[in-house]
Amino acid sequence: MIPQFFVLGSSDVRPQSAKTIFADGSADSTYREGVDMELSHWIPNRTPEEFKANTSTEICMKFVAAHSTEGWELAINNHLDCDGVLSIFTLVHSEFALKHRETIVQIAEMGDFMGWGDRPAQVAYQALTKFIFGAKADKVDIRKIYEDAFELLIRLLESDLAQDPKAQDVYAVVDRSLELVESGRVRREVFGKHFVLYHIPADAVRGEYERALHIPAFNSLLTDAALLLPQVRHKLDPDKVHLVSVEGPQGTYYDLWYPGYMWAETPFAWRAPGFAFSGSTNGHYYGHPPLEEIVRQLQEMETAEGTWTLAKDLSPFASIKGRDFPVVLSFLTQSALAPQVVAEMLARAF
Repeated sequence: MIPQFFVLGSSDVRPQSAKTIFADGSADSTYREGVDMELSHWIPNRTPEEFKANTSTEICMKFVAAHSTEGWELAINNHLDCDGVLSIFTLVHSEFALKHRETIVQIAEMGDFMGWGDRPAQVAYQALTKFIFGAKADKVDIRKIYEDAFELLIRLLESDLAQDPKAQDVYAVVDRSLELVESGRVRREVFGKHFVLYHIPADAVRGEYERALHIPAFNSLLTDAALLLPQVRHKLDPDKVHLVSVEGPQGTYYDLWYPGYMWAETPFAWRAPGFAFSGSTNGHYYGHPPLEEIVRQLQEMETAEGTWTLAKDLSPFASIKGRDFPVVLSFLTQSALAPQVVAEMLARAF
């Protein structure tokens, strides 16, 4: 275990250290080449090849599993989210973290990628996220938030999460989305290896278009604000582009979702085409000529008022105006084109 940690932005005094690990985020100007280490999936990063993984948390897991932490005196992060907290937690409480490795990595994937997590991860993710939101709102010092989050994680992971009185509420939110797909009320149709259509018909929407079209923010709580949780779609299709179509009164709304992990360096996940690093941390330009040509064709075929809009610049927090990451293409009004036609055309780009 690493004896000390610090979070940039804290009012505490940063400890001195002979050797420092910068985990998740990006190292600041104090990083010493050949002395310190970076363990991060942010783009760009200096993470050694042997430790690379999809989340910074799993990178840190690989480090503590394969490497003695002896001699490393300080772990540092520069922001507050689940993957950041869990990365530092893994370095500071390494033995405990390794015992709960699968659940902890799933929590990080739920936060950073809208990924799937099993029951224990769902409950712990919800509790940790809710705690972080509350502490930020109360303007608690960021290092203190980390410290208290570590205590919360230990309590959660040492307990029987299935018996947590709040667990059933979390399960119910996830299960409502999962049941829509498993029952066939939401139609799931796979087109090739890396493309899938999720069509939400009017009888599943029941007039709740705000919920049907909702895109959860980065590292947000699991709630019924979204009719079909992206985490549920990720459980079934983690390595595909998802076309989500919603039947409206006069046509169909469309969003094309890329995998939620595309903003980060994820060497063990399928990389969808079109992302190019912009030079700004975790920023990307988007351009995929086969998709651009199909969008041009869709626009020519379109008879409804509206525009098929492609993203040009992307980050974990931004995409098309009026939508959000990881959506790269939308028809923001109601299209006259049928979901099967649109899906068959778009699938050709992937």
